[in-house]
Amino acid sequence: MASFAETMLHKYETLLESSAGLDVVNIDGQSVSFADLEAKRKHWQREVARETGAKPAASTIDLSRTF
Repeated sequence: MASFAETMLHKYETLLESSAGLDVVNIDGQSVSFADLEAKRKHWQREVARETGAKPAASTIDLSRTF
């Protein structure tokens, strides 16, 4: 079963494919710019990568500075 992040990623990829070349796309009655769709797709790609372990939530954690 696909996770919520995977479902959202698939939704935005499908929207981008079907609306290639357009500046504004209507989604559920709302107008969304093509650039916003691309940004949201990138967001969900990162979420899927975190879920699958392909990308850590934090790249580095500095533990040398203690208070």
